[in-house]
Amino acid sequence: MSLQTSAMGNSAMQKPGHPAILCGNSTRIAPPDPCRKRPRYNVDSNRQSTAEKRTTRWIMKTKFQQPRTPGQRRWAGCLGSIALAWLVLVIAGCSEDPADTRSGGGPTGASGDLNVIVITLDTTRADALGSYGQERPTTPNLDRAAAKGARFVSCTTSAPSTLPGHSSIFTGKHPHSHGARANSGHVLSEANQTLAEVLKSHGYATGAEIAAPVIGAHTKLDQGFDVYRDLKFGDIEKKHVTFAKQAEETPTEIPERDASDITKHGIRFLQQHRNEKFFLWLHYFDAHQPYSPPLQHFQQVGGSDYHGEIRYIDEQIARVLTELDGLGLTERTLVVLTADHGEGRGQHSEPTHVFFVYDTTMRVPLLMWGPEIPAGIEIESPVRTIDIAPTILDLLGLPPLDIAQGVSLRPLLTGASQDMELVGYGASIDPYTVLGTSIIRFLRVGRWKYIHKVNPELYDLVADPDETNNLAAAEPEIVQRMQLQLRDLIATAPPSPSDSQQPIDEEQAAQLEALGYIVAESSEKLGDELSLLELTGDDPNDKVEDMKLIAAGVGRMKSKNYAEAAELFRTVVDHNPNKAPTMLKLIEALKELGEIDERRNLLERVIAIDPDRVSPYVSLAQMSFEAGDAPAAEQLLEVALEKDPCAISPRATLAYLADLRKDHQRHVAVLRGGLGDCNPSDEFLNNYAYAIATTPRDDDRDGAEALRIATQITRGPKGDRPDFLDTLAAAYAETGDFDRAIIASKRGLVLLESKGASKESIAEAQAHLDSFESKRPVRAN
Repeated sequence: MSLQTSAMGNSAMQKPGHPAILCGNSTRIAPPDPCRKRPRYNVDSNRQSTAEKRTTRWIMKTKFQQPRTPGQRRWAGCLGSIALAWLVLVIAGCSEDPADTRSGGGPTGASGDLNVIVITLDTTRADALGSYGQERPTTPNLDRAAAKGARFVSCTTSAPSTLPGHSSIFTGKHPHSHGARANSGHVLSEANQTLAEVLKSHGYATGAEIAAPVIGAHTKLDQGFDVYRDLKFGDIEKKHVTFAKQAEETPTEIPERDASDITKHGIRFLQQHRNEKFFLWLHYFDAHQPYSPPLQHFQQVGGSDYHGEIRYIDEQIARVLTELDGLGLTERTLVVLTADHGEGRGQHSEPTHVFFVYDTTMRVPLLMWGPEIPAGIEIESPVRTIDIAPTILDLLGLPPLDIAQGVSLRPLLTGASQDMELVGYGASIDPYTVLGTSIIRFLRVGRWKYIHKVNPELYDLVADPDETNNLAAAEPEIVQRMQLQLRDLIATAPPSPSDSQQPIDEEQAAQLEALGYIVAESSEKLGDELSLLELTGDDPNDKVEDMKLIAAGVGRMKSKNYAEAAELFRTVVDHNPNKAPTMLKLIEALKELGEIDERRNLLERVIAIDPDRVSPYVSLAQMSFEAGDAPAAEQLLEVALEKDPCAISPRATLAYLADLRKDHQRHVAVLRGGLGDCNPSDEFLNNYAYAIATTPRDDDRDGAEALRIATQITRGPKGDRPDFLDTLAAAYAETGDFDRAIIASKRGLVLLESKGASKESIAEAQAHLDSFESKRPVRAN
């Protein structure tokens, strides 16, 4: 093996998907002293332990791996798992008022020259903001901005999870119509039209700064954006937290961009596009578990880690608004701020979000300010996040979205209507996919909110805003009427695109599990929506204890108490013997404990339940390989590839096994099979390019093709990486251009040394450079 990858790729070839989140209880640690088309996530989905990653080569290690430089030290409170977001799962404060220099005015007519900024605060319930009644000083800057514009008192989202919620915001459709139903196993089909696509088609420069992997470009939410900067970009700064009971003191980097990084690049976008029409989306994820506010902000809000994160985000948004004003753009920029969903915070037995559809997670803030928005108005009429994009386009005087279910809220802004009598709707499919209950849905009509499940619930939100008094038994006629309205809403909705549900990408799943997510993958399609409306099985509320057990289990995993985690997961598996996701969590804990027999039995049970799921075959193959039976491992990997030819784990591992036994022809052939329709990642392409540049087989070596691929990936957002540069150098050398090979090799070597790479990596890179300086190409052993 060379500097390239060992076994499995750190990125995916298969179509992406999105796990649902699991969280758990935690123990606070002591703080340190001082959210049309077309631009554009190996392994074992059960994930290996850190020890296994060091002692085995079944995880594709990108060559020249090096530690990242920690960013601002942050601390994670209340975190013994990464908390339960479903079932599971600093810069000093801006003293200037970013809104004071803008005079509010009523809508003055369509203005296609307005810039647009949409800010989404992930996991932010409405009452976390001061303007919505929060007594802690969480949002002083946003409160001043809200006073200069419009505040929608009652806004509901369509889903209590990130991908569905954001997809609804930007398509104007409910999840069962746009198709991105959950964070796991779904994408936003290109059959949808997005707000960014409409704006781009009308001359807008479009950019997005995305903080979390759950809505990375692989989800296809990037449609219409010129630049969609997610975690795949090499110039981003990730969040660092210190977990409770963590053995070492060094903060841990997690797959999430820090709010300061979103702000930094957002400001850069404003500076670059100040002289043209632009649409900028800023996504802040810090209020999502694991909560980890800087100490200053934790103290400012009286010791609440969740609200401290929101205070930190408020400060970062103030920096953006101050820059907007300094550039002279405030007077011609419409700003819209909302959230994809809220956070349970323990109410209704839900610590975080995704499982239930109470207003703790479904009611979100919605603020608008700018030259088209009246100053200081509060709108009581219930509205939906699906109305945001239609409203923006109406205010700009641009054509509406295709087949949108949302409507423009302009009549409420102008005073032409006091109540548009909009029907609110939302759903979560995670109880269905993870624990086998029916999909849980709600319908809001006026003051009434009906929750559709085996044991129905009905609330008068005017008299009972906290949803504590279930009136379903007392008001059967209202329940029946709203059931019929719900059925009619589903029956008349635009159908979901057929390509919305897709296999789960393994690298992204690994990233998300680092945030506490559980992969709720299934090879089964959801099917007819009206059929899914029928109520069968357990009531989701009856699964609360299982949800808490999973959360606690994830917490034990994060604190490295694997024995207790295994016991908790065993209990859940006993309660849900036919649900693969919960078995996979138990398998993960057993792997950490080094247990073999029970793990093998569980993997075979998962295959029996869901034979098209790839990860169990890969896990069994790994076990066979570790037991010294490489042929059995290869056979299992071949079966996995039959299930999904684009799965990265079996393909990368088969290539690795071929390389181990010096079967260079097989090595190249297996990698080549992952090209074409599989849409390979840059990391996979890098491995393939290195293989065809350095293989000792003349028939398989192709320097020109290697150079084409290496040039392509080094020009991408992650191009300035030592491993990519080494491949580029090897390709140049194979084509005879040793001068350029030396330049690329030296550049990569400097980067390795600056990043504190291992002595072995630096020595290997130096050996390559020596070869190039001697005018010799690199050859694999």
